[in-house]
Amino acid sequence: MPTPQKVWFNQSFSMRNFVRRILLDRPQTDLSISALDAASPVRDIAPAFWTEPARGAVDYTAWLIETAQQRGIDVLVPQRGKMDVARNLDLFAAAGLRVVIAADADTLDLLDDKAAFSASLAGSPYLCPTRVVTTAAEFTAAVPAMAGAQGAACVKPSRGVYGAGYWTLDATAPLTHLADPDARCISPDAYAAALRQAEDQGQSFSLLVMEHLPGLESSVDIVADNGTVLLAAVRTKLDANRQRIQTRHDLIAHATSLVQQHRLHGALNVQYKQNRQGEWRILEINARAAGGASYCDEVGIPFCATWIDLITGAAQPFDSEIDAEITTVTLAEPSRSLR
Repeated sequence: MPTPQKVWFNQSFSMRNFVRRILLDRPQTDLSISALDAASPVRDIAPAFWTEPARGAVDYTAWLIETAQQRGIDVLVPQRGKMDVARNLDLFAAAGLRVVIAADADTLDLLDDKAAFSASLAGSPYLCPTRVVTTAAEFTAAVPAMAGAQGAACVKPSRGVYGAGYWTLDATAPLTHLADPDARCISPDAYAAALRQAEDQGQSFSLLVMEHLPGLESSVDIVADNGTVLLAAVRTKLDANRQRIQTRHDLIAHATSLVQQHRLHGALNVQYKQNRQGEWRILEINARAAGGASYCDEVGIPFCATWIDLITGAAQPFDSEIDAEITTVTLAEPSRSLR
């Protein structure tokens, strides 16, 4: 019998459900978890847990390698600091540490840069109408062009995670962003004024102005082995607490083609949303598991088992037809930012 591998997941958002399910399905897994927050909810269920150094306190890559060696870790699955890890894979290999990461540094940078990723999709029917703007004047010109006659526009930073910086642009309700900030809705004039002020102060920015997509949102949850999809399921948000999960869906073919093109590896998700006509448009590829991917396991799709089996080298493809609805519960963790 092969010696069990010690697997380490570093700081991540929403690891608790994944760890719980991995330990349920693969109880023999020698699993370690670390987090910035000493009171992270994952601590209660992690077989081994330790606290990470604060951001900027140490050379994080060096700390990862040193900690792995001290604790006898065989496999690192990086969540925090992925770009630096990808740039230094030779250092991890020299230390005898195997790293399971979604892609090389150039590919991770492409996926992280929404402007560059959008440009790479030129000509695709799944591409949402988008303009990259770096001045207030460009922003003002882009909004009506992206909104169209019957629709609306939205804006988000070229780089960001967890929807940070996203706003729907609505000229009919200028005070919405003050009265209800959680609605993430602001008038184009107010947004443009902030950009002009930023320019006056010498600040630079890169933003995407896009067609606002008011329809259903879906995440294609994937486990892939160097570009080969082992498992794929589409989770469509029907409302705040209901999702439909399917292993047969038109979006899977497109998501699979992107995984193959970029030779993606591990657990990841591809996000889509419908426009006013019900046509699917791609939002982004996240080189990580979506927080809700563990819901797949609740309807018989072994997402977590396939993921950990891939990490330890024993993954098998999953190819069963499942179409289920699930009522979801959101479990938030204190720290959302991975950077």
